[in-house]
Amino acid sequence: MRDHFEIRDADAAGRIGRLEVPRADQTVETPALMPVINPNRLTIKPARLEAEFGVEILITNSYIIRETESLREQAEDEGLHTMLNFDGAIMTDSGSFQLSEYSDVEVTTAEIIEFQHAIGSDIGTPVDIPTPPDVSREQATEELATTQQAIVDAEGIDVGEMLLNAPVQGSTYPDLREEAGDHAAATDLDVFPIGAVVPLMNGYRYDDMVGMVAAAKRGLGVDCPVHLFGAGHPMMLALAVALGCDLFDSAAYALYARDDRYLTVAGTEHLDDLDYLPCSCPICSEYTPVDLQRRGRRHPHPTPCRTQSACHLRGASPDQTGDPRRQPA
Repeated sequence: MRDHFEIRDADAAGRIGRLEVPRADQTVETPALMPVINPNRLTIKPARLEAEFGVEILITNSYIIRETESLREQAEDEGLHTMLNFDGAIMTDSGSFQLSEYSDVEVTTAEIIEFQHAIGSDIGTPVDIPTPPDVSREQATEELATTQQAIVDAEGIDVGEMLLNAPVQGSTYPDLREEAGDHAAATDLDVFPIGAVVPLMNGYRYDDMVGMVAAAKRGLGVDCPVHLFGAGHPMMLALAVALGCDLFDSAAYALYARDDRYLTVAGTEHLDDLDYLPCSCPICSEYTPVDLQRRGRRHPHPTPCRTQSACHLRGASPDQTGDPRRQPA
């Protein structure tokens, strides 16, 4: 059993849990949504996310920090927590997204993990290959082998109290996903991101997403904390939680807000099409759609909505007697 993750209650495959993040001296209650922080563009300050919306954990990109001289120097000098002004837990990605977008990153797993450790990351990530859906089996198998080698390499690095991710890839092949989960769970790594499912979600291929998550979970086992990489739209959070995913992240809150789009559990709406904001979070209670447009898109309104969604999901999970919880555990 992994002693840093405690399952407190369960419903279907979903669970309420506590993830101990020792380097941050924090306990994160799951399910938890991690806002993606672009270190080059702080759409909303992490300190505000923490103080006003109760965000306990966020994610940022160590590859961008490493490759941007000013950010690298600041992070090495101050550390991530001071640089971002955030007291909660910080997870760092490794550049795998850039690898999927641009086909190459100039860093090895050892180099990026050592960098993540040096700048004070609490949960680090190796350089995996996010194999997209529907590729050939040969490509999926080859790239999974590369990801598994990265996990093995990461396991051999002394990172002290920093937790490490063991990504689960395998494209749209359930047997490869299950194999990947089994391989990852057999290591001493700590958190288990299921990767490369964003194209499935963007295409509303939720049946395929369910199949890939279920296959990965069969390999991982019950005691593994699971992060669904790139997932953060309110319309699919409840489904993902019911499948047994514990952590979520997405930059959609910032990207959509800049385009005057509003995230809801029923889909995405443009502010022009809304007469009122169907949410009771602090921002939505204070402003109208017209107000937000007049403010020049400077309020990333989906973030509090999505943070509130995570709280609602925890609050809706029954305890072991079947009584619904009215408040987050």
